This record gives sequence, C-alpha cells and structure tokens, in this order.
Amino acid sequence: MFTTENYQRKLATIQKLAIPVGVAALAITLLLGLIGWGNFFQSYLYAFMFWFGIALGSLGLLLIGHLAGGPWAAMIRRPLEAGAMNIPIMAGLFIIILLGMGNLYEWTHADYVASHPLVAAKTSWLNVGAFILRSVIYFAIWTFLAWRMVSWSKAQDADASKAKSLARSFQRWGAGGFLLTAFLMTFAAFDWAMSLNPEWYSGLYGVIFMIGQAITTMAFLIIFLLLFSKVEPYSQVLNSKRVQDLGNFLMAFTMFWAYVNASQLIIYWSGNTIETNPFYVLRMDANGPWRSLGGFLMIFHFFVPFIILFSRWVKRSHRLLAIMAAWMLIAQLANLFFYIMPEFHRTGFQLHLGDILALVGIGAIWIWGFIYWFTRQPLLPLNDPRLSAHDDHHGHHESHVAHKGAH
Repeated sequence: MFTTENYQRKLATIQKLAIPVGVAALAITLLLGLIGWGNFFQSYLYAFMFWFGIALGSLGLLLIGHLAGGPWAAMIRRPLEAGAMNIPIMAGLFIIILLGMGNLYEWTHADYVASHPLVAAKTSWLNVGAFILRSVIYFAIWTFLAWRMVSWSKAQDADASKAKSLARSFQRWGAGGFLLTAFLMTFAAFDWAMSLNPEWYSGLYGVIFMIGQAITTMAFLIIFLLLFSKVEPYSQVLNSKRVQDLGNFLMAFTMFWAYVNASQLIIYWSGNTIETNPFYVLRMDANGPWRSLGGFLMIFHFFVPFIILFSRWVKRSHRLLAIMAAWMLIAQLANLFFYIMPEFHRTGFQLHLGDILALVGIGAIWIWGFIYWFTRQPLLPLNDPRLSAHDDHHGHHESHVAHKGAH
C-alpha cells in the first residue's frame, strides 16, 4: 500500500524498471515468433489494442467529465490526464503494426482481393495508403485533444483568476471533443480490428470497442486510486460516496457492454444468412473452441459482475471494489481475445506465451508514460471550481486539500 511518505519513491522505482521490462518482454515475444512458438504481430496487435484502449478511454472519460461536471470528475482528472497523454506513445508503438500489415490483414494481398469480390469492392477504403493516412489522422487529433486538455489544466493550476473561464472552455471542448473522439474511434475499430475479417461488417462494432475501453479505463482507475486511498489528498476526498460513484460507473458500463453485444448478435441472428455473418459462424460453432469463451463472457463479464456490483455495500468497500475492478480487466482481456484471435484461424483455443509477454511489454511502456505524466502535477487539480461546491461532509475541505496535495 502506498503512503504519503513513500508513494513517489515507489512510483519512481516502477518507472525505472518499466522500460527494460517492456523491451525485454517484446524482444522475447519476437524471438518466440521467429522460432515458431507463436506469431509476434498477432500477439502485438492484441496487446496494443488493450493498452491503447485505456489511453483513449482516459481521453474519452476526461472529456465527458469536463462536460458533465461534478466533484467526481475533478477527483479522477489527474490519472485520466496521465492516461490520455500516453496516446503519443501508443502512436509510436503503432508503427510496428504498420510494419506487420501483410502478416495481419489479408486484404493487403492482391491474390486474396482478386478471389474475394466483396473485398475487392472495398479497396477504395481497404488499401495500405489510406489505412496509414487515416491512422495518422486519428492519432494526430487525439494527441491534440489530450494536449489541449492538459495544457489548460496546467494553466488553471497556475492562475486562480482564470479558473472559471477555463472551466467553461473545458465544458465546450468536452462536448465537441468527445463526439469527435467517438467518431474517429468508430473508424479506427473498423480499420484495426474489424478488417481482420474484411468480408464482415457491423455498425455496432466501434461502439462495442469503445464501451470496452470505458470498462478497462474505469477498472484501471479504480485500482490505481484505491492504491492511493491512504495518501493525501486522496485520503480526505476518496470517501465511500466517491468510491460508490466509481463503482456505479463500472456497473453502468458493464450493462451497456452487454446491451450492445446482445444487439449486434440479435441483428445478425435475425438475418439468418451465413454468407454475411462469418463473425458469429466462426465463434458459435458448436464443435469449435470459441463458443465456450463466448459463454464465459456472457456469465462472467455480465451476469456475475452485474449481480455483485448491484450491491451498494460492495461498491463502498475499497477491497471488494478493487477485486471487481481487477476481475473486469481480466474479463476485458478475454473479450478482446474473443474479438481478435479467431480471425487468425488458430487451431483450438490457443493462448500463446507471446500473447502474455506482449501484454507485459506494451503495458510496461504504457505504465512508464503514465507515471511520467502523473507525477508532474498535483494529485488533485488546483483551482477547479468543482472541488469547492458539492454535497458530502468532506466537501468544504477539498479545495484546500487540493492545494495541500501540490506540496
């Protein structure tokens, strides 16, 4: 458990180890791929999509928080800003996916396109040049939005006289920025994941990825903040009501995840056309390995977490909520595996060592960037109007505590 006296030292130690661990894990993943014990690019894409999801999810929740207001949004603002500022790091890591396009995406091969008329009709969108250009645009806009939010945040910390005007700017940009982020992520999901099976299309695919990002981000956020529950100023503001707020978000996101997945399944099931539904034909084969994973997700990604998180007592308990958040991270890893790995035609349900090492490798680099940005600002935002007016008995202390946490 981090305390006021040692949390910076422990974070510095973790950050110092992160890059060597990350590089070593990715190097071993590559070596395993070269000797035939896995596929480096498949494992890398899987791990990239998971950690990128937390970075973009941080930006999305940050923008929603500025739009909605409330002390809960101010309380989680610093870790969300740190997560969002990892987007440029993820842009750099995406270069490896571009290098592996021929290994990952069948539509990059002319002979495949020639033998699949439906894919040939999509070549104006599915071509290497357009794929790269769109990816550059996605990352450029997301990076700008993250930088804009963090630069204004620093300005608000530095000058109390600008706090209210900047709060209004945050709110305006929160609305437009979130819509733009969601719009771009829809197409990014089409490009990076759905085009692994270029003959299939779903309008809900991007929404499913975005709600998954919201779940992983909130779960990560809950675990991280609860580690700091004994550290000032979090020790004074992270009370049972605030913890319950975070648990409510995790439950709501889980419910929406179940809704959009069920909606997509019902739409294709009602169509009852095998030729236009290769996604579910592959995953619901009674003799295949993926149907069991789908059943696992239905029970342990939705029903069990929903029943547990429905309890107010669970959502107010630091220990129990942290356990549920950790479980939801595992469930999202399984969900992402279910969406990505069947497209690579693995024989049976194969979780390679490379898949795990890629998660560790990219995750270590992600954690390095997160700690870098998180430790360069006060734990709570200074001069945020949302910390000076709210409805619980700690409220009149929060603005003062935010300033105290800066020292």
